[in-house]
Amino acid sequence: MEEPKLDVLKEEGEGEDLYHDEAKLMRVAGWANAVAWIILALAAIFSLSGVILQIQQGALRLGINGILGLISTLFILLVGGFFFIILQAISEGIYLFMDIEEHLRKKS
Repeated sequence: MEEPKLDVLKEEGEGEDLYHDEAKLMRVAGWANAVAWIILALAAIFSLSGVILQIQQGALRLGINGILGLISTLFILLVGGFFFIILQAISEGIYLFMDIEEHLRKKS
């Protein structure tokens, strides 16, 4: 059986990087960062407006119903914070892996 000619393939694509496009990865990381902040801001606005609405309606003085209403309203902030952390981790992870890859290329 004939072995594949790996040297020929290496020479043809020597100048181009086949694994990733740096501009696309930077764009994805930037979008993840921007969406994370938008989600956190919207979660804070909705949560704050829910608390203000419950205070205006006097629901906090009703006992257990007011407490459960407040908890459910603040749950929006918890979920928004979770998505914020996940998207920030994705963004920083992309930057980190790009830095590691660049560092390893410089050593080779």
